[in-house]
Amino acid sequence: MLAVFAIVGITLEGFHGFKTGWYLEDAYETRRLLFTLGHAHGALLALTNVVFGIASAVLGGSPPRLLQVSRLLLAGTVLLPAGFFLGGFGLYGSDPGVGVYLAPIGGLCVLGAFLIAAFSSGSSVAEAQPEKPASGPRARSRRPKR
Repeated sequence: MLAVFAIVGITLEGFHGFKTGWYLEDAYETRRLLFTLGHAHGALLALTNVVFGIASAVLGGSPPRLLQVSRLLLAGTVLLPAGFFLGGFGLYGSDPGVGVYLAPIGGLCVLGAFLIAAFSSGSSVAEAQPEKPASGPRARSRRPKR
């Protein structure tokens, strides 16, 4: 996903570089805004997926919860930017197209993923931390005497 949104960003920069009319003209300011929002949200959510993957590998957690969070996060990573991009294609004057209705659905998916991860992290963090070895004279292992 990060590579996809990097390519989208390069493409948007290309539209600027080649002075593409349907992207830069004042009449299409809404399109430019929606495409920029789609690119920014997509790139940040792709990075969030990377951080979630690393954190879940390090901290662990219950597999059903991790799967639920992962699926919601992936759905949000697709739906939120897709809503912005699709809204930029079917403009009605200065109003976005109907595709923009995917953006709040994606936002709710991301919010749900964050909430599930936040409220289930207490148990997974405690499980992931190794126990400290006991110290003191009684903590020494007793070897059988020969």
